[in-house]
Amino acid sequence: MDVIDDARAGRRALPPMIALALLASACGGTQGTHKVWSEPEPAIVGQPVDPAVETAPARPLPPRGIDDAPGQPQRAEDISGAAVTALMRQARSALDSGEPQHAASALERALRIEPRNYFVWSLLGQAYLAQDNYSQADSVAAKSNALARGNAYVELSNWRTIAAARAALGDAAGAGAAQVRLRELEQWLQDGSR
Repeated sequence: MDVIDDARAGRRALPPMIALALLASACGGTQGTHKVWSEPEPAIVGQPVDPAVETAPARPLPPRGIDDAPGQPQRAEDISGAAVTALMRQARSALDSGEPQHAASALERALRIEPRNYFVWSLLGQAYLAQDNYSQADSVAAKSNALARGNAYVELSNWRTIAAARAALGDAAGAGAAQVRLRELEQWLQDGSR
């Protein structure tokens, strides 16, 4: 029966969009894969960060050995596909030209391709910082740190973004904590290059 027949019979018909949604869910929806990550997923950008997580002490830096530095990718090109690399080049060019909104747009496209690429998240944090969107810059850089899982090269950039964002927000304590972590990373990397 269609909507008109339902109305004539005195029954109330469902709006077409709701009926479609119910039908789709009853049919099982789309088939896909559900990836189970070994670690909890970092906070989604734009959602408030749990204060208990944010104030937790930073994880200690691993002991530095001669072969440690080569194991960590230093550039996005080391882990990214060609499309993401091209979008990141476009974003860097836009940032250099003073067009952070275009940079953010290119990086958001890159994240649709590689959503766990911590280099893309890091550069997106810098784009938000250039747009004076300080809370988003802080959140995105923190997500990049969570995804980087100890890559000192990308975390160094992220802590610079976090320190600048928190200082701009008037969070002196948060900016100070970010500066401390930044100095630890700089020292750790410097000690490893000797």
